[in-house]
Amino acid sequence: MIGLVPITLLAACSAQQCDPNHADLFTGIGCSAGDGYQQRTATLNTQRDFLRMEAEQAQNNATAAQNNAAIAQNSVTQAAARLQAFKNKNAALRKQLSQLAQQKRISSTQYQTSLNTLNTASKLANSHDDAKAAEAAKQQDALVDTLSHL
Repeated sequence: MIGLVPITLLAACSAQQCDPNHADLFTGIGCSAGDGYQQRTATLNTQRDFLRMEAEQAQNNATAAQNNAAIAQNSVTQAAARLQAFKNKNAALRKQLSQLAQQKRISSTQYQTSLNTLNTASKLANSHDDAKAAEAAKQQDALVDTLSHL
């Protein structure tokens, strides 16, 4: 029996997951004497610190993703506003063309050519390509310039 006590104490002194407050007498003494509890505490503190760093990084990533989403949403909103302004201007030009045709201030050929220009510009403006949208705006502005001289 006496030979078992040192073995038991040695086993209790190993760096195991021990808490002297929640162990039997020999294990508790072994944990305290063998630095098992301190090692376990140090390991847990290291794990805690690592998890905190991971959580902070995840929070930073989430914040960056939210910022990117807000920027993308803002871009979509601006593009929708530009498209709506283009459509409003197109509608006004169609109305003006119709009035000019009724007043016989433009020929039917000019009227049809202008409508074709507006239709082409509308197709370009509805694409999601900035270069095509810029071309559509140029066509629309050229038509406005032409109509202003009539």
